[in-house]
Amino acid sequence: MKIEVLGTGCYNCIKLETLIDEVAQQLGATHFEIERVDDEKRVLQYMPLDEIPGLLIDGILVSTREIPPRETLLEWLSGVPTTGPTANQ
Repeated sequence: MKIEVLGTGCYNCIKLETLIDEVAQQLGATHFEIERVDDEKRVLQYMPLDEIPGLLIDGILVSTREIPPRETLLEWLSGVPTTGPTANQ
C-alpha cells in the first residue's frame, strides 16, 4: 500500500505523517510505503495548497485540510471497519 502525505512540511503535515507511522506500527504493517510529497506542483495536481495536509492512499485522495482520527486511519490502512454496524463482528 502506498501512502502519501501531501504538504510543505508544516506542523500538521508532520503530525499526520507521524500518526500514520504509529498506526502502521500498530498494525504491524511492513507492506506500507509512506512518502511525504512536498513538491508544490505535485501537491497542486491533487488539491489547493491552502488545503494541506492531504492524504493519498494508493493514489486516491482520502483526506484534505485535517488530520483524520486514529480510528479512521486504522480503518483505512487495515481495510477493516473499526466503527459502524460491521465493526466488532
